[in-house]
Amino acid sequence: MTNKVDEAVGYFSNEGVYKKLFQQFREKIESFGRVGGTVKLESYSEKELEPVALFFGTSANALKKKKTISLSAFEKRLQQTKFEEVGLYELLEAYFKEPIQSKKSVKESIREQEQAKLAELSATHSSLAFYFDYLGQRNGDSHWIMRMLLTDEFGVAIKHLARANEEIPKSYERLPFFSQRLSGDPHTFDLTTANGKLLIHLLHFKLYGKGGLPSQTEAVNELLLNFHILRDDITNFVSFANLFGEQEGKFHPVWRAAAEAGSAVNMPLRELLKIDKAYPALGTDVYIVENSGVFSALLDLIPYAPLVCTHGQFKLAGLRLIDCLVASGSTLYYAGDFDPEGVSMAVRLLERHPEKIRLWCMDVGSYIDSLSPVELGTRLGKLNNINHSEVRGLVAEMNRVGKAGYQEALLEKMAEDLKK
Repeated sequence: MTNKVDEAVGYFSNEGVYKKLFQQFREKIESFGRVGGTVKLESYSEKELEPVALFFGTSANALKKKKTISLSAFEKRLQQTKFEEVGLYELLEAYFKEPIQSKKSVKESIREQEQAKLAELSATHSSLAFYFDYLGQRNGDSHWIMRMLLTDEFGVAIKHLARANEEIPKSYERLPFFSQRLSGDPHTFDLTTANGKLLIHLLHFKLYGKGGLPSQTEAVNELLLNFHILRDDITNFVSFANLFGEQEGKFHPVWRAAAEAGSAVNMPLRELLKIDKAYPALGTDVYIVENSGVFSALLDLIPYAPLVCTHGQFKLAGLRLIDCLVASGSTLYYAGDFDPEGVSMAVRLLERHPEKIRLWCMDVGSYIDSLSPVELGTRLGKLNNINHSEVRGLVAEMNRVGKAGYQEALLEKMAEDLKK
């Protein structure tokens, strides 16, 4: 029997067309898990098909017109030759000099290897057993990790991850120093590396019971902060005026001096982390704008106003200050630009503190008063992702008008509100 198989392999190896045809046959068997299906002949020239036509006892032109060859027809014809004892599956395995496995069987084999690897890692790194159980569930957020699982690099990465999990800092520690302490390399957990992404995935799972990599930079920074890991505490800042801050029940001298002097402050996250409590120097309301020019102009007009400026998209410092103000009982009024990004920021705050955030000069009337010549164009599509009862009417009007509106046009109206 072996001689017949070898003889058949020798016969079909003499014609180059069979290398291409047999590869297609192989792919069909791997897909179906059996000899079945058809392969298309459109990519073959009549000249290429001449040996195959000879095998079938027909012409290359006739074969070309058929457009396909079925695997079962090829095997049936094979049984009518001197190779009648050789099946197509057997022929292909001998031709390619390796077993042909169906995609299903390959997938099952890989799944078994992955489960064995996860069990092995759970035994070796017991502090992460809960995490390996989660990975074994093969949720959508962990597919990229499972693709790494059987590599040597993953074994090294898990050693770093296990130590990170066991030595999460109890007081604030900067990410490069955390990396240095654990591995001797300050770049081990850089967030562009596999180690860094694994760390974020693990921490997200520990905090929220699910994995995933936050898409926004500040969401990553906030996640790390929950575990006392600082990514950037100097250039990450927020501006404010006329706020008091307390540290361990006492007025913080810098905040107090700034409020008493009527000075605006650029406060980095480093210093914000020292504050337990923040509240307005006057009243209980605080007004937030995202535009630094508007912030400064309002202070020119109303120098005693409790104001916060986030400088565009929220940084962690801004979110930290907002959380402190809310925790102290303040009501916050937020004003942003009338574009998809500005409305999205407003909704983000509404969802973060639904009981304490109010929209300020962000109604339909204010939008009309602030209209600019700037067409939103394709950016309007982003509004379709915004669905919050507080902005539903505004979004509908923005879609109708199709233009952006900006805070600068509302300066006098905002100043009048602050005077009240």
